[in-house]
Amino acid sequence: MSNTSLKFLLLKLKTKDPEAFGQFYDLYVTKIYRFIYFKVSSVEEAEDITAETFLKIWEYIFNNKKIDNLNAFAYRVARNLVIDFYRKKAQQKLISDPEEKLKQIVDPAILPDKQLELSADIEQIEGYLRQMKDEYREIIILKYIDELRVSEIAKILDKSKGNVRVLAHRALNTLKSLIEGDSHE
Repeated sequence: MSNTSLKFLLLKLKTKDPEAFGQFYDLYVTKIYRFIYFKVSSVEEAEDITAETFLKIWEYIFNNKKIDNLNAFAYRVARNLVIDFYRKKAQQKLISDPEEKLKQIVDPAILPDKQLELSADIEQIEGYLRQMKDEYREIIILKYIDELRVSEIAKILDKSKGNVRVLAHRALNTLKSLIEGDSHE
């Protein structure tokens, strides 16, 4: 969706239009869920936090609070709720069934043989992401999985654009090292 379309959607949301919020929800629910899921690795927790994210966004809009960038704002709310989740919980619940993970983050229209291939890839990617610092994992997800712009990531993480670029570079180098270390074994 273009920046102009997002700004128009934000204007409609500010009028507390439930249809606009439904459109916003449809546009963002998969991205926000995926972002949260890679941080908590639990389907149930990711679903709960995703629902809470959209509730908080609705409350924020309903209370006429200022939102400049809808995209960055949605991710920031999700990120803050994940932080709250880890503050409240000492230990996360992991899903042991890779097929269940696949169902939650992959388009069901993909052919079954491709799903098996993706399942193996997802397991491998999750393993690498878990070995990285949380800050690097966030950058990888936001920039390369959710394909957000550096300016949006900077707003989400409350960092400068330059800092985000440096973190992205370091995160990629870390990921590359993990992959190369794995291939040499």
